[in-house]
Amino acid sequence: MDVEKMIETLTREEKAALLAGTDFMYTNPVPRLGIPSVRMSDGPHGLRVQRKKGDNGTSNSEKATCFPTAATTASSWNPDNLYRMGRAIGRECRHYGVNVVLGPGVNIKRNPLGGRNFEYFSEDPYLAGKMGVAEVQGIQAEGAGVSVKHFALNNSENYRFMGDSIADMRAMREIYLKPFERIVKEACPETLMCAYNKINGEFCSQNYWLLTDVLRKEWGFTGLVMTDWGATHDRLKMLRAGLDLEMPGDTAVCRKWIMDGLASGALDEAVLDEAVRNVLTLVAKHEKDEKEATDFAAHHALAKEIAIDSAVLMQNDGALPLDKDEPLFVCGELFEKMRYQGAGSSMIHPAFLSTPKTAFEAKGVHYAYAKGYRESGIKRERKLIDEALQKATEYEKVIVFAGLTDYVESEGADREDMALPDNQLALIDALLDAGKKVVVVLYGGSPAELPFADRTSAILNMYLPGQNGGEATYSLLFGEVSPSGRLAESWPINYSDVPFGEDFARTKNEVYKESIFVGYRYYLTAKKRVRYPFGYGLSYTRFAYDNLAVVETDNGYEITCDIQNVGGRDGAEVVQLYVNAPKGRVFRPVRELKGFAKIYLKAGEKGKVKIALERDELRYFDTAKNRYVLEEGDYAFEICADCERVILSKTMPVQGEAVACDEKGMTAYGAADVAAMTDEAFEAMSGRKIPALPPSRPIHMESRFTDLKSTAVGRCLYGLVGAVMKVNLAVAKGLPEGVKRDNRVKGAIFLKKVLDSSSMITMTMTAGVPCPYNLMEGIVHIANGRIFKGLRCACTRIKAPKLPKKVRRAKKK
Repeated sequence: MDVEKMIETLTREEKAALLAGTDFMYTNPVPRLGIPSVRMSDGPHGLRVQRKKGDNGTSNSEKATCFPTAATTASSWNPDNLYRMGRAIGRECRHYGVNVVLGPGVNIKRNPLGGRNFEYFSEDPYLAGKMGVAEVQGIQAEGAGVSVKHFALNNSENYRFMGDSIADMRAMREIYLKPFERIVKEACPETLMCAYNKINGEFCSQNYWLLTDVLRKEWGFTGLVMTDWGATHDRLKMLRAGLDLEMPGDTAVCRKWIMDGLASGALDEAVLDEAVRNVLTLVAKHEKDEKEATDFAAHHALAKEIAIDSAVLMQNDGALPLDKDEPLFVCGELFEKMRYQGAGSSMIHPAFLSTPKTAFEAKGVHYAYAKGYRESGIKRERKLIDEALQKATEYEKVIVFAGLTDYVESEGADREDMALPDNQLALIDALLDAGKKVVVVLYGGSPAELPFADRTSAILNMYLPGQNGGEATYSLLFGEVSPSGRLAESWPINYSDVPFGEDFARTKNEVYKESIFVGYRYYLTAKKRVRYPFGYGLSYTRFAYDNLAVVETDNGYEITCDIQNVGGRDGAEVVQLYVNAPKGRVFRPVRELKGFAKIYLKAGEKGKVKIALERDELRYFDTAKNRYVLEEGDYAFEICADCERVILSKTMPVQGEAVACDEKGMTAYGAADVAAMTDEAFEAMSGRKIPALPPSRPIHMESRFTDLKSTAVGRCLYGLVGAVMKVNLAVAKGLPEGVKRDNRVKGAIFLKKVLDSSSMITMTMTAGVPCPYNLMEGIVHIANGRIFKGLRCACTRIKAPKLPKKVRRAKKK
């Protein structure tokens, strides 16, 4: 395709159509000129290819490989896993004719209650960035494109559609934007997806500083920028900011706005053409893509391999590995209903599925089993607990399968607390009180409080291990492979230990008062004890470190050390490099991750690890100079077992700039003392005023759907929609017991959560034709008591050009 010639040939109406999607997962074709659609699919840990009448469960999507989620794969600390997974996803794209995968998601895990944390890699930008780079490179190596998301500062769910992420420049540059920057510069993704939220008062979809100044001018991004589904507000402002493609599209009002803007001069046609150029460039990359069969069985095996490499052994007094011949008692319904993926738009219809139960039976394990709790519930059931206790009397050791279910952790809403479901806690406590040696196998996408940890014999954290998680769990429990995962996020003892946890996701203003002190950066600097630190994980074998060397190179440093497996089993060790920067003039964490390597060694084997560190990685962002600065001084290069345990260290002087003391920042933030990080201190440090919360009345297009309840008429409208949602859930619950019922119930719950957290404009921009803009405007007027104006607005059809594909059909008739 000759893109420039095509731009000259296209009509304005066709250009306007090209800048929006159609049929939910496609770009608009222009049949007159032979311009095809680009097809997209949800990701990011496998394809969710929707059939016609697709829903938010898995029953109407094509079968695909459900790989471990990002929360899991990051714990492998092995980018090659992400690269191989990406290659497999890319091959499945060819199989189904998908051109662009909507992923990976690389947002930072700011708070453990984030409802979508299972879909993100880490609390650390270096680890998240490296894993994201590998997945992007893998997918694009197979000819498919990606859409790296959600750009940016989309770190909570409750108010994601209209919330304002209020952050200082250092936090944005050093933490939240860093993974995106690394992926753009190292992996050249075909597209990026903007987030729903605002950043410091401006929606990401129309944020010129974010999309043009930083992304294109500074980082050199040359691809396409699309919205998240429904993240459209002022379409002309979005185009001027650098937002090319509105998804899912089919919004007549946006085509009208573009045409009116061109006619009035409010929109420069050169701006329009630049966005069209980006869309056509993407189309040109994929116009010759062809379908090709793929090997789902091989991908199933790969999913198991990655799940094994990612699992984290968090505790073990010798109870693991299990002996296949020892009598075993198993309880917990997650044994047979293993949670292997997250809930929401990333739900995948697995090509195959193994659970611990199917794996145990396939391997001939002799065990007794009791349900103990209901996976679909939270309340404890005495009958189920008593049954488990009765069966457990004959056994010394009990394996309890537990974790976060889709009913307490899901896209669309943030978790209410950090606790495991009460029915699971009651079961574990009852077994421990009965004197049993309890081994806990955890499934879930985020950290949880573990009040029983000090009493249990072992805890194996599988996170969300994908469709072959059952076989992976078996292999680890019975010692076929030694666990080698390391935590990619901190596990606090209690939620009260999380900085500003009481304020998280409570209002439309999300103030990032902790600045750069996210995760372990906070816990280390504030000297706050955690249950399990970032980078932590145990093994069935042991490793010894020796011979640290730090050599300066042309563009940085080369760090090497020797590692020996001194235990009796084959295993793998994650060598973690942290840097302890100079302190006293600028607030900085105790140490920060700057490199890592995973080495696989047989029992007794010795190897050498080499980590390259670019000098630029030592810089911090100087807000006064508006650029990164390398501070001169002594830097400690620390080889660690996790972020707390330094094994080898070497301090070296580094040449750089002399920096002035940041007195305002050091006063409140030097010791990461939450008590000192007041609103006033944040405003002084950031130079940014915390805005007042917007009123809930009157209702407007940017209002949250639940704001309808603030007016009398609005409450009636909200109640009508809620009644439909209740019927939808009741129908799902009325289906026969089984996987289809479970998925329909989870889909109904997810839709209710998304609906409650949506804004009025997001709802219409997502729904398109079934709920046009004029209808939603009418509903807003009616909710505010302007009944006749609302009815008039709702009945006044928006006049916009027909889509090119419909113009062609009309001529055929």
